Amino acid sequence: MKLIAKITLLILLAVAFHGCNKLPLQESFDFDENDHPSVKPRFNMSIYDFMLAHAEFSLMVEAVKRAGMENLFSGGADDKTVLMLRNEAMTEFLTNHRYAKISDVPVATLQNLLNYHVIKARITQNDLTVQDFTVFQTMIDGANGKITLYKWREYWEIQINTGGPDLPSTAKKANVYLHNYEFTNGVGHHMKQYVRRVPF
Repeated sequence: MKLIAKITLLILLAVAFHGCNKLPLQESFDFDENDHPSVKPRFNMSIYDFMLAHAEFSLMVEAVKRAGMENLFSGGADDKTVLMLRNEAMTEFLTNHRYAKISDVPVATLQNLLNYHVIKARITQNDLTVQDFTVFQTMIDGANGKITLYKWREYWEIQINTGGPDLPSTAKKANVYLHNYEFTNGVGHHMKQYVRRVPF
């Protein structure tokens, strides 16, 4: 009985080995870590018009109006990037700062919040190198207006203020929720959380 079992096992191994020899080799694949999804087709409207047309930005629109900053988001050249704060992000801001509603926030505070979410450069995922911290300037001048972007290798996700040179402990980080919305006056990325370098 043991002899029959041994012979059967040898036959099975021989068949398996013979079958493996017939498998073709996998073709080589050159992975390009900077090859990522294309940028979405351009919207024929301004960043502000897009936000006006989408209810998920109603709180940011209210903040822009209260801060008197409509011109920044509706006009200008195609040379800026707006981190578009969805209602989740604005609600997080209100909650963290103990405001009940947008009208309770001092105008200067809203202006700082909004200005920090506008970068003085046009940035899509294509413009960032993976695994590299890149520092940009927001509409806030000086060191307090610096913002750090990082493109994570997995899914090419843009992370904000997750590390990099001279990042203070007061910085608040977040990941971009939806990337690469191109408009007539800049690029927009949707945010479900707000970011900061120093307290507003």
